[in-house]
This record gives sequence, C-alpha cells and structure tokens, in this order.
Amino acid sequence: MKSDAHFLEAEIETLLARDEGQFLEFKSLLDRTDAPWKALDRRKVRDFIAECVAAFANADGGTLILGADDDGTPSGHAYPDEVLEDFIAVAERRLRPSVACRVQRITIAGHELLVFDVPISVEAVMVDGNGFPYRAGDRVLREPQEVINARKTAYRRVGFEQRIQPQATLQDIDLALASRFLSATPFRERPVEEILQRYGLALPKAGSLALTNACLLLFGTTPISRWHARAGIRLFKADGTDRQHGARRNVTQIARVDLPLAAAIPEAHRIAREHIRRSEKLHDLFFREMPEYPTFAWQEAIVNAVAHRDYEDQSREIEIWFYDDRMEVKSPGELIPPVTLEAIRARRPVHASRNPLLVRVLADVGIMREEGEGIPRMFDEMESSYLALPDFEMDAREFTVILRNEPIFSGTSHEWRDVVRALPLSLSQRRVLLAHPEGFTNADYQGLGGVDRDQAYREIQEMVTQGVILPAESHGRGAMYRLAPHLHETQAFLRARLPQLRELLSAGRSLQNADYRVSFGLTRVAALRELTALTERGYLKREGERRGVKYMAGPALRSEDEE
Repeated sequence: MKSDAHFLEAEIETLLARDEGQFLEFKSLLDRTDAPWKALDRRKVRDFIAECVAAFANADGGTLILGADDDGTPSGHAYPDEVLEDFIAVAERRLRPSVACRVQRITIAGHELLVFDVPISVEAVMVDGNGFPYRAGDRVLREPQEVINARKTAYRRVGFEQRIQPQATLQDIDLALASRFLSATPFRERPVEEILQRYGLALPKAGSLALTNACLLLFGTTPISRWHARAGIRLFKADGTDRQHGARRNVTQIARVDLPLAAAIPEAHRIAREHIRRSEKLHDLFFREMPEYPTFAWQEAIVNAVAHRDYEDQSREIEIWFYDDRMEVKSPGELIPPVTLEAIRARRPVHASRNPLLVRVLADVGIMREEGEGIPRMFDEMESSYLALPDFEMDAREFTVILRNEPIFSGTSHEWRDVVRALPLSLSQRRVLLAHPEGFTNADYQGLGGVDRDQAYREIQEMVTQGVILPAESHGRGAMYRLAPHLHETQAFLRARLPQLRELLSAGRSLQNADYRVSFGLTRVAALRELTALTERGYLKREGERRGVKYMAGPALRSEDEE
C-alpha cells in the first residue's frame, strides 16, 4: 500500500461528478437506517473494501472513493484515525495476493474521503474466504480463478497495446493532439507527459519515457502505419442490400481513415454521419424526420470496434459498411471469453478487455460508455427509435455489429398512420394500433406501452368502449383484440383512393368533381361526399366556388417515396 497525494482536489471533484461504472465506485460510510445517523459498521466497510478492490484488480483497475454517496455527494465519515488505518490495510491483509493500492485521505467540501486507486493485478486476486470478484460495469460478479488467470496470461503474452516500442520517442507523439484529447480526463491540469504515465501509456525510462503501442496508436504522428500496418478505419457503400462482384460490382469505398485513434474516431464519426440518411420514424407517436440509426447506437458501434479490436492482426482495418437496409461495423478479432454472442444478445453484464489501456482512456474522455453500459444502451436506443434490435455476428476472424434501419412500423401505410393519429386515444393506445394493425394481445400492449398487465387491460377496455376495437373473442392469455369494422373500411377506402389521387394530382395538377367521378366510377353525389371527406382529412385542398370548384393535393397526400 502506498499513501501519498495521488489525486489533486479538483481531480477528485471531477470524479465525484461522474457516474459509477467500470472504473469508479462510491461508498457512503454513514448508516442512515435510523436517526440520528451513525458510522457504518466497521466490519461491513472492511468487507466492502476487500470486495471492491479485488474486483477492480481482477478486471482493469479503478478508483474506490469511501465517504461519498451513490450520487457522488461527499458525506465523510465518523471514524478515528486508527480505524481508517485499519481500512487502508485491508488490501494487504484480506486479499491473496495483496494489492498495492495507492490510498489517500483528502477533504472535499468539508468532508474527509478515503480514496483507493487500484491497479490491474497480474494474477487473480481472492478475497480471503470469499472467492474471486470481478468488475463488470457497475456490478461485481464472481468468476473462477482459472478464468481470470487465463485472461491475464493471454494479455501478458499477446497484448499488443502494452508492448513498448523501443525505437519510439516523444518526438513520435503528436503532443498537441494528446493534450487536446486528454483535456477531458480528470487530470487535465497536469503536463501531458504525466497524464500519459497516469494511464500506463508511457513508462519512465532513464530520464525519458518509454512509449507503449497504445500510446502510439492513440497519438502517434502520421503516418500511423509506421506503428501498425492496418490501424485505420475503412468506410464502404454498397448499392442495394448485398455485395455484388465482377461486372455487377456495386461497392464504393467512401474513405480510408489513416490517423491516430484520437483523431480517427471523430473523423470516422464525421464521415459516417454524412452517409446516414434521414427518414421518417415514429417519435412520441408522431412521425418526423430522424437519422435512420440512433446517433448513440452507431457511434458506440464504431468506438467499441476501435477499443476492442485485435491489434495483433495487422492484415485488416476496421470496416464500416452502409447498405440500403442496414449498417455493419466489422472489427478484426473474435470475442474474448466470458463475452459471448448469447450474453450480448441477452444484455447480460459481462466484461473482458483485450485493450484495457485504450478502454480506460476512451472511457475517461467520454468517447465510449464504460464497460457493460454501451451495448445495453445501444439496445435501448434502437428500441426507443422503433427499430429492430441490433444484431451481432462472429467468426474466427471478426466481430460484426449490425444495425437495421427499417422501423417496426414500416409495414403500415401512411394513410393508416393518419387514421390512427386522428383517433381520440392515448399515446400507448395509438402505438399498439400502428404496431399491430391486424390485432394485438394484452402482452403486445404491455411491451409497447411499458405498462403492467392490469393497466394494459384497463386501457384496452377504453378502446373497446370507444368502438375502436372489438371485444376479445376469447379470454385469458393470448386473447386477441381486432379493429372495429368502420376503421377497416376507412383504411380500405384510403388505400383504394390515395395512390391514384397522387398520380392524378402530381406536378401541381388539379381535378374537379367530374374528373373524380370518371376516375372512380361514382355518381356526382357519391363523388362529392368522398371529396369532402378527403378535404377534411387534409388529403385535398378545395379552391373556388360552385361549378368552378377544383381540388389540389393537400399536405397529407404524400407519395410513398416521401415517407
């Protein structure tokens, strides 16, 4: 254990303003069960320190701040010095092998905190008598000793990022880029060379610094290929939904980004944004123009590829592919156990870093979500945009993230959306009609509306009472609710009329009652009735009086291409 001024006051304040995650944990030392508050039981504190320090050491390191509430508010402690010294000694006394933390007592906003800066351990660390904890996001899991040791052995043996480049010097680093990039870390006030050492990107060496591959990947002067033949990112566009070859080749290379990673990530984001189209998606029921993929989802896919790719493979770059129906981000290297496709798809908190040095820096500057957070939020973003869930593929050479741009409501016509929008219903009630126009169950309603079974039942019955849907023909699980006949008739009417009206009124043309009668084989009275209904719905605009009345295209008469 080392005890020194490892953190400055401003650096601790920056950490306290952040959320807990893969590299950061807060722990209040106050027992608020009853008033007045009192000091938390000392044994519980020792147990927590042992568990948290071992979990950080078994994963990628981290910082434990004792005396801060879960939201980062300093609350201090009520222990004498000898108890604090007992807490500090836990990492040596309770862990096998012991962990050489840097521990610091520091006062913030009038409250004393105890800060443990935990390094990565070279072998699995056991809490005496309580197994091997492992950090995954903001959770602590249990993993077998042999699994942790296998991961650490593999990293020491093949971990490209940690290796020192003996021929590299500080002149090979773009220090201005490094300074700008690292200014988002808690250590922004320190000299850039010192920050590089804080993150293990550079190591002291005979009055100078030895540079790791991770440091050169992030900040090396161009061309970056001096340090890695294929560290860049290539972006491609395929016309259609599949790649064609030979005479039918339909692939264009958009760009090749061959920059240090600190510059390559924002540049890849910039280029990708230019090729992400905008389309109409359901947002709070109303369809409006939005990016075809949620910004967080596609950016996180790119950053994860940069952070977790296998840099030992110098034969391929990261590839980003744009198809008409999807976006794919391909990253060299397979998943590292215990991360599996099954765990990712189930959104289970798992963690393994092929490149912990890169991950720590990217997380601290805010470019990537901390471990265990990015993929679940990617799922959430796709769901909230009413898109298919992200998909993942893996083979022996690469891991692929697939984002599809087709909304789950794409099967519904624009006319049906307008009908639903006009109904006197709640947001959840309208959503279920859009998602399931042919009928839905209570479970369907729960999933779309985010409500429980009883609330779903009440809101469904409101729709029955208003005559929007028919009562279920059966009872119990799986009972189906279907549209009332008059809504089917309205939908059928619009489908029968609007496509031809779009054609008739294209290029600013107009029509009169006689034109409408001829087009649809109606009497004058029937034609007038339909023209009036279409005008009230906004599909047509009426101009003129009596025999001079003519009808123009209204704002609701959109073409399918405009949708």
